[in-house]
Amino acid sequence: GLELAALGNDDPKPPQQEANNSPSIDDKQESTKGTASGWQENGTFKIPVTAHKSSGARVSTMAARVRTLQKHMLDVPGKWLQAVEKLPVKEYGFGIEYYGEVGVGTPPQIFKLDLDTGSGDVWLAGQQCQVCGRHKKFNPNKSSTYKAEGRKWGISYGDGSFAAGYTIRDTVKIGNLTVPNQVIGLATNESHAYQVDTVDGLLGLSYSGVSFIPGVTTFLDNIVENSYLKEPIFSVYIKEKDENDYAGEYLFGDIDRGRFSGELTWVPLHQPKFWEIMLDGVSFNVDGIGKEVMDIKGPAIIDTGTTLIVMSDEQATEFHRGIPTAENSDIYGWIMPCNVEQVVPGNLSFTIGGNDFSVPVKHLVREPVKGLDGWCFSAVTSGASNFIILGDVFLRSNYVVFDRGQARVGIAPSKH
Repeated sequence: GLELAALGNDDPKPPQQEANNSPSIDDKQESTKGTASGWQENGTFKIPVTAHKSSGARVSTMAARVRTLQKHMLDVPGKWLQAVEKLPVKEYGFGIEYYGEVGVGTPPQIFKLDLDTGSGDVWLAGQQCQVCGRHKKFNPNKSSTYKAEGRKWGISYGDGSFAAGYTIRDTVKIGNLTVPNQVIGLATNESHAYQVDTVDGLLGLSYSGVSFIPGVTTFLDNIVENSYLKEPIFSVYIKEKDENDYAGEYLFGDIDRGRFSGELTWVPLHQPKFWEIMLDGVSFNVDGIGKEVMDIKGPAIIDTGTTLIVMSDEQATEFHRGIPTAENSDIYGWIMPCNVEQVVPGNLSFTIGGNDFSVPVKHLVREPVKGLDGWCFSAVTSGASNFIILGDVFLRSNYVVFDRGQARVGIAPSKH
């Protein structure tokens, strides 16, 4: 029962034969045996991800936390909402810190999209959006493959942030792969929170069924069901950005063994709709002292569209027990001394599939808390309920392979 079929009339049409790029499925069997010179030969491609060039925007842990809880339909404490509403615009960096370039239409119009394993939709700003000033807008008149669809579409959150519009179908080009007839949400209106966001929109990489547009075959299921890839997988490598803002890559159809140490640990999905696995335990490994095991385990979603690690209130309290002097502030949530690396030198370990995967303690320290000298936001926050959310804080240290074909993920320590 792992296949989540979309509703009948939304099945994508078979790809058209094009002279210079995508072969038909019949040709594909033959072409995979050829030499590697583009996707039609080997069914793989790489998308570099770029860290946001800051235009004065600061990543706000408070905003990132609220957005994550809302994306996963979780309750947000009123005080957190009020604090975020008071943030100046320049602090509305939502912590979607990475984007990939994706083409929409024919010829492709290029957009900076958040590649998000925690969502199913593809959406971006439309030509009619009067308030989407900072974002590139899709112009249907310039695309020969555009098809009107016109269903209403929208996402909205408890803090009043929303994007809304209507659906279209068009070709999505990512790397050297061309996917025809993908359902896309075009925003005709968006709230202030989205207007100041750095990315143009979203490319969801979850299974069908995790979508604000009902009954849609997601982009991922579209490319897997049509056998566009050599293997029905994609691999994520994220690192600290370099001087050119390069921050890693998504590799579709293959695994880059040069990007990680040792062997991959394969873990079956606990919940196929999401990229959800079982987390067996969490511990602190403190230099010179040893291992302190925390009472934290349960289902966990690996979410590339989230910056933080989000746990239940009880788990977050248990976690911060390992950090002397960490505090849970009513307004700010969990905060810790900015010099925590000196206080607790070592790393955090997540036990998954019988192996430990580390995150250095220094990656738990976020930006300073205004008005509280020497205090910083914690990258581990509360608010989750039925599952833990492992965001980029985890992915920066660990290479993850998302295997749609066998409903599993593979994890190994990244090489940086």
